[in-house]
Amino acid sequence: MNSEQRKQLAAIGKSAFVREEMVRLGFWPPSPEVAELAAGAEKELRVYYDEMIALRTELNGVEAKIAEAGNIPALLAEVRRKRIERVRAERIARRERRAQEKIESHAKDTEWRKRALPYLGHGVSDALVYKGGDPEKTATLGLPALTTASDVAAAIGISESDLAWLTYHRGAATIDHYSRFTIPKKRGGVRVISSPKRRLRTAQSWVLESVLSPVPVHDAAMAFRPARSVADNARRHQGQAVVIRIDLKDFFPSITLPRVRTLFRSLGYNGGVATLLALLTTEAPRVAATLDGARRFVAVGGRSLPQGACTSPAVTNLLCRKLDARLTGAAEAMGFVYTRYADDLVFSHAKPDAPVGMLLDLTRRIIADEGLTVNEEKTSVQRGQHRQTVTGLVVNGGAPRLSRENLRRFRAMLHQCERDGLPAVSERLGQNAQAYAAGYVAFIHMVDPEKARQIVAAHPWIARWKRAGGA
Repeated sequence: MNSEQRKQLAAIGKSAFVREEMVRLGFWPPSPEVAELAAGAEKELRVYYDEMIALRTELNGVEAKIAEAGNIPALLAEVRRKRIERVRAERIARRERRAQEKIESHAKDTEWRKRALPYLGHGVSDALVYKGGDPEKTATLGLPALTTASDVAAAIGISESDLAWLTYHRGAATIDHYSRFTIPKKRGGVRVISSPKRRLRTAQSWVLESVLSPVPVHDAAMAFRPARSVADNARRHQGQAVVIRIDLKDFFPSITLPRVRTLFRSLGYNGGVATLLALLTTEAPRVAATLDGARRFVAVGGRSLPQGACTSPAVTNLLCRKLDARLTGAAEAMGFVYTRYADDLVFSHAKPDAPVGMLLDLTRRIIADEGLTVNEEKTSVQRGQHRQTVTGLVVNGGAPRLSRENLRRFRAMLHQCERDGLPAVSERLGQNAQAYAAGYVAFIHMVDPEKARQIVAAHPWIARWKRAGGA
C-alpha cells in the first residue's frame, strides 16, 4: 500500500476504502443490476463521504492539538492555580487600596476636624453646626463676621487647635484654664472666684471688646459700663422716701451655657460660632482630684458664667436686657426708679406710701419668668427715717457717701496691716490684704477723691501695690 492509499484509508475509513478498491480492481459490482443499484447508492454516499473527509480532517487537527497539549488534568490544574493567584493578588491589591483610602480619608477628616471643630466634648457639641445665622443682623450691630471656627480663631489671633484646646469640655481635665480661689462673703461663707489664665483671658478680652461691648444694653444696667460707677447708681436713688433692694440668688451660676449660646445666636451668629463663644465665656465648677494616679480637675456641675471672667458682667447685662425693660416698665407704672448693678436690683420712690407690696409681688413674678431667683434673705425695704444704702453708699441725707462705720472698719484694717504685718492680715481676710486695701481705696476715690488721697498719703504702701501692677 502506497502513501496515497494510506492517506485515503485514513480519510474515509476501512469499509469505504475496501469498496473503492473493489470497484477499482473490477470486482464490484458483480452484475449490471447490482451495478445500477450501486451507482445510486454511490451517488448518495458520496455526499456523506465528503462530509466525513472534512470531519476527519478537523478531528485530526483536534487530536494533534491535544497531543501537543500533553496532560489535560495537569493543564487544568495549572489554569486553576493561575486563576487563584490572580484573584488573590487582586484581593490583596483591593485590600491595600481600601486601607490607603481609609488612611487618606482619616487624615482628611482629622484635618477637617482640626479646622471645623465639629465636636468639643460630651453635652456641649449638639449645636456645633456652622450654617445659618443672620449675617445682616451681625453687620447692623457692628460685630465681626464669623461663620466658621477658622473665622473665630483668626479673629482672636490663635490657631484652630488652640481654640479647640481652650473650648474643649471634659468631665475630668488634666489642665484647668482658671485659677480658682475664695473670698469671704459679708454675711458669712465664701465666694469662689475663677480667674482665667493668660491664654483664655486673651481670648475672652477679644470677645468682650469685639462682640459684647458694641451691643447696647438697657439704661437701667449700671455695672461694668464705661463712665458708670457705683456712685452713679447710688445717685439715682438719693433723697428718696423708700428704697427697695432685691438680690438675685446665685446670679452668675444661674446663667448656664445654653442661655449664653442663645445670647450669641440672638446677635446673628450661627449655632457653631455661638457655641464656641459660649464655651470661651463659661466653665464648669471643678475640684482637683487624683484619678488613676494622675491629678485631674473634675467638673462637679454644668457650665455657667464664672465669677472672675472679664466677659461675665457684659454677658449678664445683655442677657438681662429683657428683665431690665420689664422691671423698668413695672417700676415707672408705679412711680418707682429702677436700676440694676449686676445682681443687685434697686427700686426707689419719692413718697412714703409707695405701693411696695404690689411692686415686690410683680417683681418676683417677672424675675421668676426670666429664669432667675430672688434671694429673699437679702431683700430689704429701707425708709427715709433709717439709713438707706445702695451699692455700699449711703443715699439719704445728702449726696451718696461712705458710711462712717465702713470707713472706721477700713482704717482699723489698715492699722492692723501696719501693726501685725500684711501676711497675718491676709491670712485673716482670706485674700491679699494689700490688694484689698488698694481696691477699697479705688472704691473710695469714686465717691470722695480727696478722702482717698488722704488715706493713700497716710498709708503709702497701698500705692506701692498699684505701682507694682497689682489690683
